Amino acid sequence: MEPGSGSGSGPGSGPGSGSGSGSGPGPGSGSGSGSGSGRWAGTACVVTGASRGFGRSLARLLAPQLGPGSVLLLLARSADALDELATELRAGATGRDTGSGTGSGPELRVQCVPADLGCEQGLRRASAALRELLQDSSFGRLLLINNAGSLGDISKSFLDLSDLQEINTYFSFNISSALCLTSTALRAFGARPGCSRTVVNISSLCAREPFPSWALYCAAKAARDMMFRVLAVEELGLRVLNYAPEDAERY
Repeated sequence: MEPGSGSGSGPGSGPGSGSGSGSGPGPGSGSGSGSGSGRWAGTACVVTGASRGFGRSLARLLAPQLGPGSVLLLLARSADALDELATELRAGATGRDTGSGTGSGPELRVQCVPADLGCEQGLRRASAALRELLQDSSFGRLLLINNAGSLGDISKSFLDLSDLQEINTYFSFNISSALCLTSTALRAFGARPGCSRTVVNISSLCAREPFPSWALYCAAKAARDMMFRVLAVEELGLRVLNYAPEDAERY
């Protein structure tokens, strides 16, 4: 559990604080904007850190919004947890398509990529999966949610943090991986007429407020917020949102 923030709006169902930038169309617009049910057709939706906690809840909230021609790509370290979630989401999609909990309607297209984003091999695997998915020109919308992150060892105070490898490893997972994956995704799904691109960074009150023994976490969240604000001013046709949930344990 992390310290909470105020009310606002974002991709989840609960309160939170968010700041958005960019002039591009949002998830509800673009060329594949939807089926008659109002669901998002032709959407490539990517959620990192999807195997548990807030990321898992986000995947459950987003799956019902995805219409024909859409794919939900789930990234996390645990292959078993991802497979379990994918099975649940596909079963839910079948129930919606048939009007019941059972049936043989079209399944939701869910892809799972087990990868440790904190290591080079895992990041390469995740990046390759993104490039392969987004080479499909039939998608009219990209929604990338950078949720993966870790709290770190909060038993350590600022003065205990002297191991350079520990610090670099933490920032590599919590900052660098989000930068690399987002850059990869936006290069693979370039700006084109009639299409929309939205990038969401799951932030925290810790990006703005200091908390004792949370030096690494606060620093990483603040750095990510600024990193995505820079992206927003560089890519004016892109929609960028820094979203801080009120309390991750609610979901």
